[in-house]
Amino acid sequence: MHSPSSPNRDHLSRHPDRRAFPSKLTRHKPFSFASVFDDWLHLSDREWREHLDQPVFVAFLNGQPVGMMGLKFERARKMVHRAKLVSVYVRKGERGTGIAANLLHNVTEHARDHGVLQLELAVNAENSAAIRFYQRHGFVEVGRIPNGCLGHGTENDELIMVLRLNNR
Repeated sequence: MHSPSSPNRDHLSRHPDRRAFPSKLTRHKPFSFASVFDDWLHLSDREWREHLDQPVFVAFLNGQPVGMMGLKFERARKMVHRAKLVSVYVRKGERGTGIAANLLHNVTEHARDHGVLQLELAVNAENSAAIRFYQRHGFVEVGRIPNGCLGHGTENDELIMVLRLNNR
C-alpha cells in the first residue's frame, strides 16, 4: 500500500485490471479529461501497451487510487527534451491535501532523470484552481488554443503552460 505522499508509477501498469482506473475516471468524471469513456473502452491490447509505455504515477490512500498524473515523452530527436503532463486527476475529496504536489514532484523528478528540460501541459481555461496550482509550481502560460476542448455542450479554450526544468 502506498500513501498519497509516495505515488507508485508502476502499479497501474502491473495492476490486473489496468484498464479500470482511467476508464472508470472518464466515465464518472467526464469533465475532468479530454478523453471520454468510449475512447478507452475500445482500445486494443496493442493500443493499451502504447499508452502504458509512458509513465503514469498513481497516488493511493487506504489502498485506493486517489490521484494520477501521466507523462508523455516526445520521441522526435529535436523534441526529446520535452514531455507533456497528461491525465492529471485528484479525487475531489483529496484535493488540497498535497497529493497533486507530491505527484507533480515525482513526475518532475522522473522527467528530469530522463533528460527532460521542459514540461508542458494543456489545461481548460475555465479550471482556475488547476491554473493556480500549476502557477504556484512554476508553470507559465505560453499560449491559448481557442475552443481547444469541445464536449458536453461546451466550447472551452485550453491554456498551454510550460515549466523549464533546471539542471541539478
